[in-house]
Amino acid sequence: MSIVETIQQKVIQLPLQAQNEVLEIVEKIEERYQNEIKREHPLTKIAKMAKDIGATDFAEKHDFYANGKLED
Repeated sequence: MSIVETIQQKVIQLPLQAQNEVLEIVEKIEERYQNEIKREHPLTKIAKMAKDIGATDFAEKHDFYANGKLED
């Protein structure tokens, strides 16, 4: 039996008020995990920015990029 099936069996036996409490808790958990999924690692963001400006190797021109300049 899957986790979802087990939860369904247990929740359906609860009074309506308790079912609503479970739903509220599940929604809070969902929100928390969605926020974690949306968080992107800083290096991933940098890699995306590099593609946007056509940079293939930041190390090659570190000083150039570190000072906020873009290639012409």
